[in-house]
Amino acid sequence: MITLEQVEKLKSVTGVSYNEAKEALDQTQGDILEAVLLLERAGKVKKPENDGSVSSKETETKKEEQPKKKEDDSFKKFFDWIKHVLHLGNTNDFVVYKEDKDSISIPLTIFVIMLLFAFWVVFPLMIVGLFFSFRYRFAGPNFTNDKINRTVDTLSNATLRTGEAVKEAVNNLSKEFKKDE
Repeated sequence: MITLEQVEKLKSVTGVSYNEAKEALDQTQGDILEAVLLLERAGKVKKPENDGSVSSKETETKKEEQPKKKEDDSFKKFFDWIKHVLHLGNTNDFVVYKEDKDSISIPLTIFVIMLLFAFWVVFPLMIVGLFFSFRYRFAGPNFTNDKINRTVDTLSNATLRTGEAVKEAVNNLSKEFKKDE
């Protein structure tokens, strides 16, 4: 006996009319799969792609493609950011100067690499340079605002004042030692 549910199911799966679905189910004694095949042979239903075969590999491949696109976008964004940072570092300079005369001007990228890999050499040399009246500033198209350079100058002035205080203390100590002799 064919139920209304079977007819509705066949109708929704194949897209045929109610009468066609009921007739196909009558001919196949209620077997929905056989009814679908009968309708296909009669040309009332379009045959599925790939002759009706389904593979789990196809769906896995399609699922894998979507995350790769997201991954590719993430990598693309990351590499674009790296290119942008390198461009900024190469178009701007770290300048060492004394008495308003530039002594050394190196790209910011090189300066950062030197700080990362030779911090224990570069940083003390910068401090010693401050005691010898060398100053530091950043120059380039991205340093039009002098806020950073004013901050560097403030630090330089503080270091110079500390250096002067140390010099004065050393001079006072040497004068006292000379008096004691």
